[in-house]
Amino acid sequence: MKTNWVPTGLSALLLSSAACQITSLAQHDRPGGYATASVTNNEVVAAANFAINAQQSTLQAEKKPEPPKLELIEILQAEQQVVAGANYRLKLKVKLNGKNTTADAIVWWQAWRKPDPYQLTSWTWQESAGQTK
Repeated sequence: MKTNWVPTGLSALLLSSAACQITSLAQHDRPGGYATASVTNNEVVAAANFAINAQQSTLQAEKKPEPPKLELIEILQAEQQVVAGANYRLKLKVKLNGKNTTADAIVWWQAWRKPDPYQLTSWTWQESAGQTK
């Protein structure tokens, strides 16, 4: 009996190549997980600005003698998760009272929640800038 190795080998090569591509796709697109978002995306910028304003309000509520001044310098990294709306996980470079620091923020957005579709669900300081956690 004569065996033809070319079609069998070619089929095996094609199947292994397809399996590698499927595995690669599965590692990048996890349903329900966070996906990388552009830091210049309008929704990401709006979420970052909301996070700064919300955290500024929280800092001012602490009733310190000199109200803290918080400003956004740069969005360093952004990820988006589709939920009932969207979560934006942001790494922000900010200035607090003139000192540069970084913070991680999660902003939840729901378009149908009017008049306030945004909610700051998490704010974590990453570097000391004289703030309380």
